[in-house]
Amino acid sequence: MSYRIRPSARLISTIGKDLVKDKFAAVAELVKNSYDADATYSYVCIEFDKDTRILTISVEDDGHGMDLDTVVNIWLVPATSDKLNRKTSPKKKRPLQGRKGIGRFAAAVLGTEIHLKTKADKNKQVVLTLDLKDFSGEKLLDDVSIDIQESEEGGSKGTFIGVTDYDVTEKDVEEIWSAKQRSKLQLELRKLLAPTEVINTGKKLGYSVQSDKFDITLEYSGIPNIADKIVEISPFNIVDMYDYRIYGEISKNGTAEIRYLNQNVPSIKEEKLTTKILLESQGDQEFPGALSFDFRVFDRDPESIDALIGRGLIDPESGDKVGKRKARDILNENYGVSLFRGLFRIRPYGDSDVDWLELDKDRVQNPSRKVGHNQVIGFVNIESEENSNLIEKSARDGLVDNKHYYGLIHSLKMIMIQLEARRFEFRQKSFRGRKGKSIDKSIEDLFDYTGVSRKIKRKLTGLEIGHKQQVLLLESIEKEFNDEQKRKSDEYKRIKETIALYQGQATLGKITHVLLHEGRKHIKVINETPPRLLRWMELLLKKFDQDLQDKLYDRADLLVKSSKSLALLFKRIEPLAVTRRPNRKNILLNKEVIDNFEIFSSDLKRNSIETEIDIDDDLLIYSTSFDLTTVFANLIENSLFWLSLSDKKHKKITVEAGYFEGDLEITFSDTGPGFQGPNLESMFEPGFSMRPEGTGLGLALVGEAVDRMNGEIRAAETTEGACFIITIGRG
Repeated sequence: MSYRIRPSARLISTIGKDLVKDKFAAVAELVKNSYDADATYSYVCIEFDKDTRILTISVEDDGHGMDLDTVVNIWLVPATSDKLNRKTSPKKKRPLQGRKGIGRFAAAVLGTEIHLKTKADKNKQVVLTLDLKDFSGEKLLDDVSIDIQESEEGGSKGTFIGVTDYDVTEKDVEEIWSAKQRSKLQLELRKLLAPTEVINTGKKLGYSVQSDKFDITLEYSGIPNIADKIVEISPFNIVDMYDYRIYGEISKNGTAEIRYLNQNVPSIKEEKLTTKILLESQGDQEFPGALSFDFRVFDRDPESIDALIGRGLIDPESGDKVGKRKARDILNENYGVSLFRGLFRIRPYGDSDVDWLELDKDRVQNPSRKVGHNQVIGFVNIESEENSNLIEKSARDGLVDNKHYYGLIHSLKMIMIQLEARRFEFRQKSFRGRKGKSIDKSIEDLFDYTGVSRKIKRKLTGLEIGHKQQVLLLESIEKEFNDEQKRKSDEYKRIKETIALYQGQATLGKITHVLLHEGRKHIKVINETPPRLLRWMELLLKKFDQDLQDKLYDRADLLVKSSKSLALLFKRIEPLAVTRRPNRKNILLNKEVIDNFEIFSSDLKRNSIETEIDIDDDLLIYSTSFDLTTVFANLIENSLFWLSLSDKKHKKITVEAGYFEGDLEITFSDTGPGFQGPNLESMFEPGFSMRPEGTGLGLALVGEAVDRMNGEIRAAETTEGACFIITIGRG
């Protein structure tokens, strides 16, 4: 026996009410249908008749309209594949927004009756009404009949969809379409429209937008407590008043062409660079086709808000100049990173409550360097589903989480890191951000009373007391300061030692994955081998077997090797696992470097990374194994990360050392992608990181350890890869 699925009539209201977020999204879906119909405008009207108590929300356009066959066999068919098959609109070749075939039923959110009036060129006008009360209760979908009329009525082609709600009071309308709700609708419609930059980049992605005019108009009629008015919807004017901007394109293979601007300093020319986006090595990311990006970043400190107002910010509703509070309100209304396909936004990307790039999550880890979600107005334009593999969900709540979506997020985060590095450098130099200091220098300042002593001396000099008394008083104060500083010196040393130990443990934490992987491998052998050896020995005692004896010897040898390897692994990390930092002494540098590379031997082999150490066997360095391990373990781990992402065939890490003009110079370099930021002098400050999920800890630990060795470290510009140079004086 065979049966058919017979959907309930409630399916229509379910599609509309349950799969569409709210009334703003419902209006947006109807406007998108106008866009798909090659219309040049979409006219939205919210009208209330207090005499009949009817509230009507309508969307009208001048698109290609529909004939009777299209209405019956496509418009009235939920989840039709028509747009999915066509992919682009017939005349203007717009990428179709409503491929799921359910957007028109979003109107169910807006009222109880849907009225359709449509006319295709050289065809009769088609009129129908869907009474949503019929699509409820226990009826089946095929039990509901729909009356459709054709008329010879004249008029131009296009479509009108009106949704009515009956028995609505003025109080109801005031609540449904309050000032806040109207503002939210206008913002929703404004965000649908792509700014000029998105239109231009759409051309580069192959979208036909040369003369693609599409306007949205919103009319209010009869709404209580407001005058009837017509609002022309236009993109935000705030987008051109950014502090920083980074924009460009990423090719389908990950090559990024980037332009960067800082509007705080008009004399600074636009910076251009080309870089390769590197995907994470786990294999859960793929490039999402070609795309364009445009991020506008706004600082929110009082000085920057003043600059924003000074650039000409006006109220989008009244056209008046704004104060600081209103400026912040406008930012709060408009921030978010919008995702476009062609000229239309994909919801909910761009909504202020959707931080899909997780900018705030990253900012919590590093607030002084990272940009927050509420500081960005961004636009990203992607290719069609066929070219990008970025698939929209049926529920209109974003894209399907697949490898290409994760690749999209990763690529955009790598772009944002480029902006953050340049922004941080500017804020440091212009004293808008906290100036970075080494930890040791910060502690030293806490225990330095020189500045306070100098201020007190200046104050005393201005007092009307005798010179002799003044001198005695100054000497007494200076002695008190000196005595206090001496008493605090031991505490100062203790704090420095404690922080150094914590830094060593932080390094140990960064290489935990290595310890776990290597340790588990050897522990598994140690756990599993002895029982086998005992069993084989018992068998041999009963009856001699040469093959079994050879097998026993082999496994016993493997057990010894694993035991020695585990002991060696612990020995190599031992310098970091101390309770107090040892005193400095002369140490063989070559041996220390080799030991640190051995910690990562498996990762180096797995990623086919060659190593070269060019250091004389007898070259000594005055240091501790603790500090040397902190330096080289972090540098090697950093190079491993970037080399593992690189698609270069030749991957290599090189360490060289020798004396140059009386100083010991150590050069650490790799053949990876090189430095990903412009401010090489800032990368040893806590928080600096060019990794998407980086903590900015590794290179800061390196800088602190080199400082304890009375040395200096700098990042050097090279034609290929990254290069660090450590200089340590003989003294």
